[in-house]
Amino acid sequence: MNEHLPVCVALQETLLKPSCTSNIRGYSILRKDCNTGERACGGVAILINHATPFSSVLIRTSLQAVAVPVSILSTVTICNVYLPPNAPLNFRELQELIDQLPSPFILLGDFNAHHLLWGCEDVNSRGKVVEKLLTELDLTLLNDGSNTYFHSPTQSFSAIDLSICPPSLLLDLTWSVHGNPLGTDHFPVVISYATPIACATLRQPRWKFDQAD
Repeated sequence: MNEHLPVCVALQETLLKPSCTSNIRGYSILRKDCNTGERACGGVAILINHATPFSSVLIRTSLQAVAVPVSILSTVTICNVYLPPNAPLNFRELQELIDQLPSPFILLGDFNAHHLLWGCEDVNSRGKVVEKLLTELDLTLLNDGSNTYFHSPTQSFSAIDLSICPPSLLLDLTWSVHGNPLGTDHFPVVISYATPIACATLRQPRWKFDQAD
């Protein structure tokens, strides 16, 4: 985080209980926890830099998802989702989630979806659901085919972390995978604006009337 100074950070499988408070210096946290009995499981969170204006949006879904509109070059909604590998997934659930997102948006997270379209070596049922979502809702993938996940038991790589947006954002954003997994089995994905964000602000002119000739 010190290297990239991100506006937002999307985390999946946070494994936090509602009673657990989490604070990261310089960031506000929006999260949705998932618990089974006494055991924490799954969960998602978005960290928003304190220097970035943002608002909240209520989304009604049974999916592990959280969303926040942030103001960068313009306002864009970031939606972070975690879809556990063993949980059923249907097209309507994802469609209803997307219908609630203020546009334009970036839908990203761990989909556990395999498909040749985004660099996996096989196709699973949830990969077909995501393919249908892209086709029928006219959405596009930022993924470039790079692997984002390492499965230790089989010593294999796959691309199950997806970044989805409307075509209007495609040329504005760059997508890349960080080479260091930072101690996890997922490689961090970095999404940036293709045009650097200008930090300079225009100042109103001030006149020194007392020195006028």
